[in-house]
Amino acid sequence: MAQTPGAPSPAPDDLAGQVRWLVDRAELQDLVAAYAMAVDDRDWDAVGEMYAEDSVFQGSLGPNRGRDAVVAYYRERTEQFGATYHYPHSQVVTFTGPDTASGTVAAHAELAIGDETVVIALRYADAYVREGGRWRFRERTVQQLYAMPLSELPSGLAQPDRKRWPGTDPAPADLPDVPGVPR
Repeated sequence: MAQTPGAPSPAPDDLAGQVRWLVDRAELQDLVAAYAMAVDDRDWDAVGEMYAEDSVFQGSLGPNRGRDAVVAYYRERTEQFGATYHYPHSQVVTFTGPDTASGTVAAHAELAIGDETVVIALRYADAYVREGGRWRFRERTVQQLYAMPLSELPSGLAQPDRKRWPGTDPAPADLPDVPGVPR
């Protein structure tokens, strides 16, 4: 089922709370942006530092549990690609405690696979935790609105089977999963 973002947390009424709220939001935005660049740069040490020790990453190939397993997944997965470019667009954050939050990030990615450029529209459902004085991903689940060669995008977005990875059969998209809306 598709993850729909919750309502963003409102800022507190007091000045100290507002400053903390703004700083935490900025740090979470930086985490998301730094993640995209570290994956594209294949900086696995940086990616590992962005995940909590007990983290879980849920991608298209199943869950990866623990920081080391998450980094191993990224190493293995990106070996299939040439240049990549991930760019987050927006983030909705809901604070669930002083050191925990959940969020949804809308993003795109471009991947070189063989001699094709593949474009992806995706959404990350995140759980964040402040660990060791900094925000990290505790859980990250990725869902795809589409994934297809750039040459197929002009008509592909209108099709129900929008997951079209090179060398695989087309498959239904993860998003949207809205009752009454055709996939």
